[in-house]
Amino acid sequence: MSEFERQHPIAAVSRAFGLIRGNFITILIFLFVGAQSDNFPFLWWIGGGFGLLLVLGIANWWRFLYKIEDGTLHIKSGIFVRKDLYLTKDRIQVIDITAGILQRMFGLVRLDIQTAGSSSRQAAIDAITRDKAAEVNRMLREVKSANDASESSGDADQEAISLQPETIKKIKLPAKELLIAASTSGSFGIALSIIATVFSQIEPLISESELFEYLFGLLPTQTDTMMIITVIAVFVVFAWLLSFFSTLFTYGNFQIDVKEKEIVVSRGIFEKKRITVPFNRIQAIHVTEGIIRQPLGYASVHLESAGYGDDKGTGSIVLYPLIRIQHLKTLLNDVVPDYDKEFSGSKPPSRSARRYIFRSAFLVTIITALLYWYLALNIWIWVLPIVSLFWGWKKYKDAAFGWDIDMLLMRNRRLSRSTAFIKKKRVQDAAVIQSPFQRMRDLATIQLFVASGDRGKSFQVRDLELEDARLLLQHLQKNGVPVEDETEPEVSGNYALPGWA
Repeated sequence: MSEFERQHPIAAVSRAFGLIRGNFITILIFLFVGAQSDNFPFLWWIGGGFGLLLVLGIANWWRFLYKIEDGTLHIKSGIFVRKDLYLTKDRIQVIDITAGILQRMFGLVRLDIQTAGSSSRQAAIDAITRDKAAEVNRMLREVKSANDASESSGDADQEAISLQPETIKKIKLPAKELLIAASTSGSFGIALSIIATVFSQIEPLISESELFEYLFGLLPTQTDTMMIITVIAVFVVFAWLLSFFSTLFTYGNFQIDVKEKEIVVSRGIFEKKRITVPFNRIQAIHVTEGIIRQPLGYASVHLESAGYGDDKGTGSIVLYPLIRIQHLKTLLNDVVPDYDKEFSGSKPPSRSARRYIFRSAFLVTIITALLYWYLALNIWIWVLPIVSLFWGWKKYKDAAFGWDIDMLLMRNRRLSRSTAFIKKKRVQDAAVIQSPFQRMRDLATIQLFVASGDRGKSFQVRDLELEDARLLLQHLQKNGVPVEDETEPEVSGNYALPGWA
């Protein structure tokens, strides 16, 4: 493939749809605002807008060229400003294969080719045949020669990835867990905000139509209070349905293929996505227990990778969307056995409790007091500060950290409780932070950073004993190399981590 080639022509339509999807809210507002004006040439503007997007898509397709020569992927792109991107196979970490609805109609796939620190937008081939994708995959991920391996450096360069390694184990998401994951999805709030934004634009049209009067007449009692309750209920139901089906379509057909040197995560009903992550690029594993899922005994498992970057620049991958707490150890042992760890740890001291509770309740109490006095709200609004007090206590009870020779565990809570498993050698930076108030009480916050996508990922535990934080920092300063005769350091407290029981 030494000559430049173009993508399949359907890439022009795919790029146009991508522009529409990226500006969907703006287009939606434009549609509803323009439809209310009698003098605005609405249809002409809409037709011209979509025509312009199609022209831009065709221009992008025509100006996009790629070739592979001497183990280097060369991409030329840009309509007015030409951009040349070179990716050598030694630096390529992840190759994702995605088949959206449009691609699947024509038997095509999309390739996202990523290096550490670059996102998929920089090296994406939107529409090529499966055979061509297999050829690109073979040329970019073939095993390096002995001479190349001896000259390379770093973890990724020392461990070459075979083209089609044998699958050691396959793990699928049962239908029951998929339905529970969709029902308890954390995207409910996002869906609710989208529906509220759309409703705010179409509300003038609905209120002036006969449909509004008809629906209002169906209510058992036609009062303003009943109307408000009904609107809120409709919002909640539609937001939940949007969140439910979005999660269902995203994680349908979920499967993990565990291979000798890599993990392959496949998912999606309409848009098929396949993510390949080498073991030597995994930076951390963190388990998230949501406020709805934790009481039900479920959690989701995420993976931080240095070689993966999504459209937002993050390196977080859903390793398993929903699993019972009692099955977590089995999953970690099957997929990432190095992270199946339990050891004693430490909690913040009892004098830290007041700081957790104060941070959680102070602002909520002030806002509640202002609303109560100036708006004359019902006394039940004081339930919010009481809940915030309880939530501060929960944050204090869930905070913990610990370590052994080569692994660190950090647990904290915001809305969800998160437990992070971090390899000692993967820590990029560590900091012990003290505010003036913490200094008065010999407390400190420990914060660790790992490489993840474009921006990195941080984990922290607040208000620990200062001496414990210093011990952890000293442990990390030993060049990240485990010492055979090193014993586990003694920290204050004796708290079992991760404590899934």
